[in-house]
Amino acid sequence: MNKGFGVQVTVPGSGDGAAKVAPVLVVARDEQDAEIVAAQAAGAGAQAEALRELTDEEITEHGLDLQAHGSVTALPVLSL
Repeated sequence: MNKGFGVQVTVPGSGDGAAKVAPVLVVARDEQDAEIVAAQAAGAGAQAEALRELTDEEITEHGLDLQAHGSVTALPVLSL
């Protein structure tokens, strides 16, 4: 059965640029699967860390389909 996970993805910067970090929501079987899915979606050199499993309320709030294994939803990144 799939679950929803909050994952932090880090993508290396091009050249001397700083790495970019983005929060994403992933539908996967477990935390390790969520990390693999997120890193593959972000591209070459990306690293992912599963932060936690989402609650039922968060899954509903973000409209995640737990039948859609491997779906990734990017969350907005604040630039303060």
